[in-house]
Amino acid sequence: MKTNEVRRSYRVVVHGLPHFCQKLSGLLRCDGWDVRYHSRQTASGLVSLANDLRRCDLAYTWGGRVSLGKFLGAAKYLGKQKLVMLWSGSDVLFGQEETAAGKLNPWIAQKIHWAVSPWIAEEVRALGLRCEYVQASFVEPVKEIVPLPEKFSVLAYVPDAEKAKLYGWDQIVEVANALPSVDFHVVGLREGERLEAPPNVTLHGWARDMRPHLEKTTVLWRPVEHDGLSFMVLEALAQGRHVIYSYPFQGCAQAKTAVKAQHHLRRLARLHDSKTLGINSAGIQLIAERFTPAKVRGDLLRRWEDIILQKTAAAHSLTTLPARGDSARQPTV
Repeated sequence: MKTNEVRRSYRVVVHGLPHFCQKLSGLLRCDGWDVRYHSRQTASGLVSLANDLRRCDLAYTWGGRVSLGKFLGAAKYLGKQKLVMLWSGSDVLFGQEETAAGKLNPWIAQKIHWAVSPWIAEEVRALGLRCEYVQASFVEPVKEIVPLPEKFSVLAYVPDAEKAKLYGWDQIVEVANALPSVDFHVVGLREGERLEAPPNVTLHGWARDMRPHLEKTTVLWRPVEHDGLSFMVLEALAQGRHVIYSYPFQGCAQAKTAVKAQHHLRRLARLHDSKTLGINSAGIQLIAERFTPAKVRGDLLRRWEDIILQKTAAAHSLTTLPARGDSARQPTV
């Protein structure tokens, strides 16, 4: 290509979980990049998806699988070689079931597999696939951090009463009963759903904007059984809130059990009572350095271009948070 020649925009089709695909396509659609997402809920969306898949330089799926579905089947039929699958959470559980049933497709195994977190990458590798943690989640840094509230409080998330255990409801109840002087707030329940809660637990419905809840929170606690990388955790860190998470993640304290979570909450409450508990500066710094829209946009577009141009070595180079066990990954709240 001549130096003064303007190349056409790279064409990328984004497919998968609607909420995340819409956010991602909006972030990455810029000069030199034609990034498209189409809903599968309408006939026109399906037609546009098929046309764009036929013409694209790269297909990118938010969500992984080991067997051919309609989209991957169409990509294979069209001879698409440049395809990236981003594993994000519960898709790994389905992948484990299908792999155990002998449904791992060789064509899929040859594609590029990424994951939204280090632990999801490990789970995908256990399926027999090469997989790397490549950061795809992003949040806006908060310009004016609201100070921690005067009264110590804990925020948790349970979106479904029937699946409450998956989100740690049993742990929340156990710890709330053990700490009756601490206020717990649980957001996410659908309209009309109820849970039997201790008196110091207030149940809230689903919220489109978590900022008002986080501003009134000292600690976000996410005691999930299985997770990718929670946007709520990232939002809480951006707000300078303390976070207790089931997984080891920079800026967070890890707790897989109610006993461990109670230990962290008692420690943080003592610091609060002694007026020595400040905002989570490590969390704020992490978001500013690694999770801003500009950072994620630049890294993803660089990697996408490497793949499109078949720079294999560069496409598989990886910039991640420090490996599990490194000092930078230890809880810092």
